[in-house]
Amino acid sequence: MSISMKTVNLPRFAVTKILIVFLIVLFAPAQLLAAPGIDVNKIPKIKETPPVEGFEKNSKEASESNPYGEKLLSYSIRLPKDWTDNVQQPLTQSSRGALSDTVLGLLGRYIGTPKNFLRSYVTVEGQGLNYEISAMNWFINFIMLNGFSLTAMNEISPQEIEALYVEVEKDQTYIVRARILFNGNRLLIVRYYLPQENYQEEKGLQAVVLKSFKPTDPSPNRIEPQETYGFLDQSYFSYPTSWKLKEKSILSIERMSALLYQERQDGRDSVLEGHIRINVISRLLKTTLADEINKFRGDLRIKDYELGELLDIVDYKYDPSIKYGKAQIYRLNPANPTNMKAYEFLVTVMQGDDYYYITSMITPSREQDFYSWARNIEAARIVNESIRRTMRSDVIDPNDPYYDYLEEAEPAPTSAEQKSAVPAKP
Repeated sequence: MSISMKTVNLPRFAVTKILIVFLIVLFAPAQLLAAPGIDVNKIPKIKETPPVEGFEKNSKEASESNPYGEKLLSYSIRLPKDWTDNVQQPLTQSSRGALSDTVLGLLGRYIGTPKNFLRSYVTVEGQGLNYEISAMNWFINFIMLNGFSLTAMNEISPQEIEALYVEVEKDQTYIVRARILFNGNRLLIVRYYLPQENYQEEKGLQAVVLKSFKPTDPSPNRIEPQETYGFLDQSYFSYPTSWKLKEKSILSIERMSALLYQERQDGRDSVLEGHIRINVISRLLKTTLADEINKFRGDLRIKDYELGELLDIVDYKYDPSIKYGKAQIYRLNPANPTNMKAYEFLVTVMQGDDYYYITSMITPSREQDFYSWARNIEAARIVNESIRRTMRSDVIDPNDPYYDYLEEAEPAPTSAEQKSAVPAKP
């Protein structure tokens, strides 16, 4: 069933100190998820540039309404007064067809005056989005497909990033500053192409122009609609509608489980294209989270695959009904690397007042298919961050100081918890 997402006021409650033994050491700093060939942990942040004096006075607003006949693509941007107006022909759905979900469509192109015999220019492009994915992972995939050199990046939110990269057009090298924004199920990317010879002189203008860019019809909607599944009235989670739910018969509220998986284009189930399992265990069983983790390890069997090294520690923003949670991604090594794909295995453990939750996901590895991996990672994030005890779905501002309180309240690990307890290999 579908439910609407509403903001409610949340009670402030004390955080119970929980000390658990997890799969391996779980108290290292959280890491960003890395793509093959791009270590996002080592990409520097974009350096601040001095403000451009008199920019508002010496600039003009450029805008487009309903390109491709879509309000979500409408935008405005401020540019120097001596730049051209949009040299791109007006776009309508009837004249250019529907917006593509695989290729960027040009919405606007603005050209600067010559400087040292070279011109800067700005492009605005749009694309449809079908599946949940973070803006950072969309852009990393974009960089890899085009062979650009990424030099700096700021993740503003899961729906917006800003980046600097190097692009060569014919014999000219540009330092490109880009902003990528999701507006509902549409993507907007604005790029300021600055010849490298003029970079030091013009980088401040480049920064302020991109900062001025904004959608004029902003939408709070997600890329995909979501469904919510309830384990009777005991626990709930949400998931993107592009995933298929396989319910298991609930014989007791003490142990419950469900499976999410992708469906192939031909209609056949494709479990190994991405599947997520959710296990719910009642604390009335007088079990402990450590006991349930040991049971999970003992039952772990993945045919023709062996659990490999730890790849990432994932930082989720759990629902307030979850008092403790940790997540990790491991490599899954095939028995025959020549003929079999490499996969990754994400496991998450959570503790609430009444239930323990253990979720796991198998996904093609980022080296094999980065876009599919990024899509699966985002689906897992939605599931794990939405697991909750009651039907309501709270929307919390991640900048709320309450989150800082949660982090400060988390206990430091004991020496016993620092010891490795890697799952037994099948």
